[in-house]
Amino acid sequence: MATPSDVTAIRETFEAADQGHVFAHYDALDASQRASLSASLAAIGDPHRAASIYARSTAAHAANASSDGSGDPAGSSLYYAPVAADDGVDTADASVVARWTEEGIAIARRGELAVVLLAGGQGTRLGSADPKGMYDIGLPRHRSLFQFQAERLLKLTRLAGKEGEGVGERAIVPWYVMTSPHTHAATVEYFREKNHFGLPESEITFFQQGTLPCFDDDGKMIMKSRHEVATAPDGNGGLYAALHASGAIDDMRRRNVKHVYAYCVDNALVKPGDPTFVGFCALRNVAAGAKVIAKAAADEPVGVFTRRDGKVHVVEYSEMPAALATATDADTGKLTYDCANVALHYYSFDFLAKCCDPDGEVQKALTYHVARKKIPRLSDDDATTTTPESPNGVKLEAFIFDALQFAGDSVAFLRGVREDDFAPVKNAEGTGKDSPDTARKLVSGQHVRWIEKHGGSVVYNMDDAGWEIAPAVSYAGEGLEEIVKKKGAFPFMAYRDNLEPDLEEARRKRTAGAVAAEDARMAKK
Repeated sequence: MATPSDVTAIRETFEAADQGHVFAHYDALDASQRASLSASLAAIGDPHRAASIYARSTAAHAANASSDGSGDPAGSSLYYAPVAADDGVDTADASVVARWTEEGIAIARRGELAVVLLAGGQGTRLGSADPKGMYDIGLPRHRSLFQFQAERLLKLTRLAGKEGEGVGERAIVPWYVMTSPHTHAATVEYFREKNHFGLPESEITFFQQGTLPCFDDDGKMIMKSRHEVATAPDGNGGLYAALHASGAIDDMRRRNVKHVYAYCVDNALVKPGDPTFVGFCALRNVAAGAKVIAKAAADEPVGVFTRRDGKVHVVEYSEMPAALATATDADTGKLTYDCANVALHYYSFDFLAKCCDPDGEVQKALTYHVARKKIPRLSDDDATTTTPESPNGVKLEAFIFDALQFAGDSVAFLRGVREDDFAPVKNAEGTGKDSPDTARKLVSGQHVRWIEKHGGSVVYNMDDAGWEIAPAVSYAGEGLEEIVKKKGAFPFMAYRDNLEPDLEEARRKRTAGAVAAEDARMAKK
């Protein structure tokens, strides 16, 4: 509990930031309410920082609103210039891609790679109140997104260890999991219950993204009640401040991390630590990088990478002027703005540390996205909390890609393959778009292609639970040649948990009807 001298110091700090009104009812509060107010203000931290973020973000928002972004590049600093990928996984020579992968594996083997997972969201749109990472998309093994990603990371550490000399069974790739106040406790407990999915607990660090106060149009923090400031999560761009506040960035420094891979939890095809992408960026010695995919259509709801004033920006699909969103190349017919952001990011450690420094250029200049919202506030009679009928203030949110502008020209873009890199899980089952069933089909399709690449075949029905290869067997399609030679054809819904799976036991676990249907299909081949 805050002492009287603590309260005095906090009050003076907020008054100096022109936010002294948060103490307007302090004298009338009881002990528990005073403690609640102290906790609310402690969560905000430095009110000068919050007020500064509000001031520069609303100013930038007003400037952006005055332009549609489609002006002459020579005459408008708000012009969106298209970005082209530096190379592509599917277009580069196979030997070049192999070199990227070898470099990424070597980085992991040397202990210089860290992986950051953005996992602050809940599965609300999926019909779940749990953290989104706990969601099972319905593949045969019924693993959650968290577990599938943990198993892939574990496989990467084994690949790196196997290919190194004197490393032992596996390499160490620390995993930093960013949660939110809504998901932190449940996420930590879930990992504990699952024994951290086979990864040593010492290699996993949990930390929470922060919150920011909500502001009214006069730049005053909105009071939700007499003893609580209205706040909202600061977005996945709060990663940088959270890495600093939690000490995670210092932990990376102690571990001698030199390269960092970051991604969002709701991608069923993500390869945590993706050595091909990491190696691609490392060999170019860039500060930051993004793995992109070609935008499927002008109205696909994904942001695109652009440059503004020579700096990298992502323009969200809802903010992109229609004339630019639909623009095409006269020769190829492809979209001009087609480098879709799918939240696959690379950082050199030095640049990431720069982004996290609270006294550095990035944190002092970073602008947040402004959203006008109906924010619950203390009623005019100061008695209750009320929700207004129209927007009464703003919430401030930063996105992870907002920091890339500070890398200047030192940003590399690698074009990935949609079917291998992006299976979003955002909407409820059966909606037909970015949902568990569409992600399930994408994962199944990828794993079937892995088998077919080596001359094998798979008999399965896309209307069923799909088909999968456990990460313990293959991280990205490697190591399957001998298995395919030995087995040839793979039965419907077969899956493997180790290098020598008992397919007959897998068959016995299925219903008699499924086996009979499978046998009938196989007999027709």
